Amino acid sequence: MNNKVEEALEELKGSISDFDESEIREEVEDLILKYKVPKDQAVSTILRKHTGTTRKTVGQKNISELNSGDSGVEITGRILRVVDREIEVDSEPRSIRSGTIADKSGSIDFTAWRDFPFEENSVVEIKNAYVKEYRNRPELQIGDYAEIREPSESDLPTAEQLKKPIKVDLDNVDRVYTAEVEAEIVEVMERSGLIMRCPECNRVTMASECQEHGKVDTIPDLRIKAVLDDGVGAIQATMPKEIVETMVGITLDEAMEMAREEMDKTVVYEEVKKVVGKSIVTVGRAIGNNFLVMDYKEVSWDPEEKAKQILQQIKEA
Repeated sequence: MNNKVEEALEELKGSISDFDESEIREEVEDLILKYKVPKDQAVSTILRKHTGTTRKTVGQKNISELNSGDSGVEITGRILRVVDREIEVDSEPRSIRSGTIADKSGSIDFTAWRDFPFEENSVVEIKNAYVKEYRNRPELQIGDYAEIREPSESDLPTAEQLKKPIKVDLDNVDRVYTAEVEAEIVEVMERSGLIMRCPECNRVTMASECQEHGKVDTIPDLRIKAVLDDGVGAIQATMPKEIVETMVGITLDEAMEMAREEMDKTVVYEEVKKVVGKSIVTVGRAIGNNFLVMDYKEVSWDPEEKAKQILQQIKEA
């Protein structure tokens, strides 16, 4: 399976009526694999043949409505984050830009494969983009044939306002920049508690060995890797030292002393496992398949009222 062929097919599916996958696949493979035509050019060639135009016509959407497989997407959003990256494409280095863009409905990560001279807080109108799945979540792709411009006026909130927490269920934490969720901690996973990190890359080490830097003088840290469940969905969550110290009631120094006395770090793991069963309202960000907890407060739920809320959420899903 060739990734470029599959991506081209995804872009074409929503733009050609009576889409015949086997026929279109053969045309895509001929152009991309046999004649080495760039993917975007191959897509435009096939669109022109079947529709008489190179424009794909999914049209204007709110960001929260975007789904993997959408093509011909038109959105207007404010850039909340943008970074420069170097990747390798067909054994050649390539500079791209990636980040997060948002409107009033939600946010989505993006990758720009073309010139993208816009910075954080800029408002941009993007046409003829497409959406593909990356790390199990939709990501907006801005290819060579996308059109981008800065509108002269915009009623979008500021970047600071768009970054404020939005209350969602766990199934939708990747649809907003910062999420607020109510959930129960149902599991504390292994490699929680007292851990050691590499001073160079911050990765967790094993027996003072870093996968990247070998033997290192490690730095102690606390974390909890947990599973949160809100009755509608579940997600793996990471809680950093500051959250662990407050939630568990143990400092890093105290955790290290416990481990020294027992000559075993698992004593700290057993201590942090006591948070299982806690109900919390937490604020954080979805990063890939993980939810990074930035703040929390403990709550108590009325079981009957919570059951009603869950049923309502399921009905609205």
